[in-house]
Amino acid sequence: MNTVTLRTDNEKVALRTVKVLHIINDLSRNGGAQRFVIDLVLPPPAGYEIRVITLDDDNDFKQELESQGIVCFVWDSLSLKEKWQLLRWPDLVHGHLFPSIYIALAAFGKKRIQTEHATHNRRRDHVWLKPFEVFLYWRYNVTVCITDQVKQALESFVPCCKSHYEVIFNGVDLTKFPLRPKQLPPKNAKIKIGMVGRFHAYKDHPTLIRALRQLPLHYELHFAGDGDRKKEYQQLVKTLELEDRVVFHGVQKDIPAFLETLNLYVQSSTVEGFGLAAVEAMAAGVPVIATRVDGMKEVIGNDAYLFNVGNDTELAENIHALCTQPDAYHNAAEYAVSRCQHFTLQSFRSQYYETYQRLFNG
Repeated sequence: MNTVTLRTDNEKVALRTVKVLHIINDLSRNGGAQRFVIDLVLPPPAGYEIRVITLDDDNDFKQELESQGIVCFVWDSLSLKEKWQLLRWPDLVHGHLFPSIYIALAAFGKKRIQTEHATHNRRRDHVWLKPFEVFLYWRYNVTVCITDQVKQALESFVPCCKSHYEVIFNGVDLTKFPLRPKQLPPKNAKIKIGMVGRFHAYKDHPTLIRALRQLPLHYELHFAGDGDRKKEYQQLVKTLELEDRVVFHGVQKDIPAFLETLNLYVQSSTVEGFGLAAVEAMAAGVPVIATRVDGMKEVIGNDAYLFNVGNDTELAENIHALCTQPDAYHNAAEYAVSRCQHFTLQSFRSQYYETYQRLFNG
């Protein structure tokens, strides 16, 4: 039996190596849950052996993971025997997203943990799925919710499993960001508004695009990300004759560098579990405006920087007011830097690995 020495609360504790298997749909650079997994497993802490299963071969982090000893597998490429052997390997299985969270149930006799990333999902819209969902949440030893509001929504949906739910906030590696409030550009200089995220209906890029049309010509939009609705949104930009003011940058490997180019960040989501990109923008010193939805309200923590879902006129007014009043802009930038420090990567990782250890120890 391998043993390691870990330092926890300034004490040395001898522990057997814990084997953790993560299962997720993919590991593209384009998703928040995918970024979550990478932040959790890299670098792997002493005392843990980690493997990752993706349902398909979309894995932008494979080389980085395997360079640090984390072996990656593609579920669809495995034989039935290999799937069975891999599910028998770990001490703990951590499931992320649907349908990966259901596949993790096949790891019979293993401790299971999943992360609930949103206050709502499409499965909850179908009454006939409710028995399967109750079974799912009952079979997971722990379901970690990324905010209190995600937990409250889950308790409302499946109240019988409340004892299995807990909250751990997502975290950001603040060392990658300047933590320095941005300065408002000179009058009539370009104002670069940005948003990071998959082009999905839940992110509601069209509201931000329509808001841009109501702003002066020196305001620009910069999108980082990709997704099924990209062409639809590009057509909307063309229809509104905004092609020279909207830039689609695609998936960005260096998000801190992208955020450094912005003067304002907007998260226009209709549903948001946490809003990690918004926290990263705060850490870059950029004022953030977001929708008044569960998850974002908890992360932003100040109603002055929120707007109602889909209200492009309110959003345009809020943007213009912030970017034409130097004191208001300065206060928003300072608030952003202060607020982001509630969500550190160190706290996020330590809480998860403490949860793993608690499950492992029974």
